[in-house]
Amino acid sequence: MNTTPSNGLRIDLGRAGLRQGLLLLALAGGLLSFAEASVRHAPQGPGRGPITAPRDPELEKQSQRNLEVAKFYFYKRKPEKNDRGAWERINKAVESRLMEIVDTHPDFGRMDEVFFMLGEVYQRAGDLPAARENWTRVTQSYPDSPFVERARKRMNETAPSPSKEPK
Repeated sequence: MNTTPSNGLRIDLGRAGLRQGLLLLALAGGLLSFAEASVRHAPQGPGRGPITAPRDPELEKQSQRNLEVAKFYFYKRKPEKNDRGAWERINKAVESRLMEIVDTHPDFGRMDEVFFMLGEVYQRAGDLPAARENWTRVTQSYPDSPFVERARKRMNETAPSPSKEPK
């Protein structure tokens, strides 16, 4: 079989040459497929840690917005000190925003801050066991968090005092 490629060179391939050429092409294609599959499914290696699924950017954005709103209500909106109903409404609004994050996006990148703020809300509402539970979650689940020291400080401040037994 005679072929003339686009560069004008004439190549003479006999039957054996044609079979060998096709075999070589098939082998090269198989090697390329194998190499591509190996790269796509290569393990990360011991130095890179476990493979984690990427976070959903839309859920991250929604959770970030809920956290910002909760922080605004918690730190900026201050009703009159003696208006107990207003304080309860603000605490409920902050708690509902934070719990929405916990319920809808438990893998949120700032869950340490969410749990710390939940502890703050519960402390302000007078529910110290719930506050301590959330601060404990921060210290145990997120040991590298910048909120760990503040959570430990709050836990020490709200620690139940030892009861004095009568003699």
